[in-house]
Amino acid sequence: MRPVDELRDRFQAARRRAEIQAARAAVVAEARAVVPELPREADAGHLERAARRLLRRAAQDEFAREGISRIPVPEVTGRAELRRADLAGDAAFHAVVEDVLSAVEIGTSPLESDDAVALRDARASSDAFGLSPEVASDLASYLLGRAFLLRDDERDPDEYLGRQEAQIREDMRATLVRMVRVPLELRTARERHDRVASGLSPEPAPPRSAPEAGPSALSREALSQRARSAVDLARAEAGRAALGALRSGAGRAYERYGRRDEDGDRGPEGQRPPSSD
Repeated sequence: MRPVDELRDRFQAARRRAEIQAARAAVVAEARAVVPELPREADAGHLERAARRLLRRAAQDEFAREGISRIPVPEVTGRAELRRADLAGDAAFHAVVEDVLSAVEIGTSPLESDDAVALRDARASSDAFGLSPEVASDLASYLLGRAFLLRDDERDPDEYLGRQEAQIREDMRATLVRMVRVPLELRTARERHDRVASGLSPEPAPPRSAPEAGPSALSREALSQRARSAVDLARAEAGRAALGALRSGAGRAYERYGRRDEDGDRGPEGQRPPSSD
């Protein structure tokens, strides 16, 4: 092969690699417009996990929105009480799970990037609890469609999306089962439901941090006290008198030295230095 042909092949290969990298970067940028938490160097796995997280969160939100009021939750939600109640085996709970899963449909998404962003931010897409399962399903389909474009080992989009949907459904089912078996999760769901029903924010305000203690805090408090004392002293009559004395002293110093300099340099006894003539 001639050197020119070899250089041409290398140039074409480099251009193809650059085009592939630019295309992958564009796909990731479209996904990050919907899920800004994705890293800039995200791969297909990042997008797949983001889609699953989106629907797991939607399952939790839907349970707090409607499911918590449809199952016989015991008054005391301790671990022993939940084990005896066996909410996961209750017919009402199974109905809740099936209702949530019926809203999930993963398929080829017709959405463009700006359409997905508009759907995520639309008023009809969410309430105080969060996104509806239907909207979360549409956004997950969009993310998985972008993930498929980043998968070099996938050829059939329908088969790929079918596997992802099966995994998502299992994740959501497991999430809902945990909601009625783990005391803290069930308690949190009930509190969220009660707060929204009362017109409050679904999440309580974070507690204010306690004031610092210890030597550093004490030293700052002492410095603050000293600063306040100094201000009080300056405002007092004695302070004003002291400031007046300082101003008088500065005036006398100017009378003694400043005017002397205006008349010319003089010696230590007020005499002019001897002339060089």
